[in-house]
Amino acid sequence: MKDIPTLYEWAGDMQTFELLFSRFYDKVLKDDLLAEVFENRSPEHVSHGAHFVAEVFGGPKLYSSEDGGSHAQMVGHHIGKMLTVVYL
Repeated sequence: MKDIPTLYEWAGDMQTFELLFSRFYDKVLKDDLLAEVFENRSPEHVSHGAHFVAEVFGGPKLYSSEDGGSHAQMVGHHIGKMLTVVYL
């Protein structure tokens, strides 16, 4: 039986995730609505986000092993940020 690739494998590799997150945050910081939410992010925010999502998608466990985080910690970082759904 053929192995089914993970979402991480379908997407590419860690470089793909880091590029995706870098481009995403470049655009976010130029957006009138979102820039204020992310303007004070840490220098590691992009790589931590890329590592977290890559790990959730079946990639290497960089977020939990190198970035010192867990799923619960990631959620904890975002609780209280007053992030809500906006319907346009």
